[in-house]
Amino acid sequence: MKTVYAILVAAVLVGCASIQPARVQVGDTCYRCHRSIGDPKLAGEIIDQLNAPFPFRTTGCLAKYLKANPDLKLRAVFVTDFRTGHMLLAEDAWFVPATLTQAGGKDGKKTESDYFAFRSRADAMAVKDAQAAPLRWSQVLADAQP
Repeated sequence: MKTVYAILVAAVLVGCASIQPARVQVGDTCYRCHRSIGDPKLAGEIIDQLNAPFPFRTTGCLAKYLKANPDLKLRAVFVTDFRTGHMLLAEDAWFVPATLTQAGGKDGKKTESDYFAFRSRADAMAVKDAQAAPLRWSQVLADAQP
């Protein structure tokens, strides 16, 4: 009987060890800015201590939120690989500064600085500005202005 309990406990621990992100979809609301998520390939997500997911419109929005709330207890921080659309841990990603354009502003368009995230450095290098090296998550967080 002890063996059965040991196997059961081990199975529960293995199941809880891997944290999976929830699927961020077009139309979800950003936890920080409360705007609608228009492109899931730019999105990010945090998973809190209770395994609750909180979506963010962009990597930049996510970084700003975390910088403004440094004492949060989180289980994981995910960003979306711009090339594949799959989520990955932010600390494993490479980031390329990007200028995003959306409706609004005086001429009908509004731009904002943000980031594209990539699983590999090679993918990031393929789209990066020739003058800028891909960044790591710690650099994105350090540059965030809450």
